Amino acid sequence: MSKRTFEEIRAIILISLLEGRKTINELANDAGINWRTTSKHLIYLIGMGFVTEVFNSPYVRIFEITDKGKTKAEEIKGGREKKE
Repeated sequence: MSKRTFEEIRAIILISLLEGRKTINELANDAGINWRTTSKHLIYLIGMGFVTEVFNSPYVRIFEITDKGKTKAEEIKGGREKKE
């Protein structure tokens, strides 16, 4: 498996969140990376306004995509479909 760019990993996370609210572990499994790296990418996506944290406890954090994130994810998804 080749290395993926930050953009590719963030795109996977955004597209995964189109399915609904998810925990860091669920997103990490979808992206195929560890939860710590996923957390760092989520911080970036939150800062950009693409994702929001809807629940936080000492045991779990749950995230969902924002309207701005949905627009971005649909753009990414559309671009991938055109390439295939």
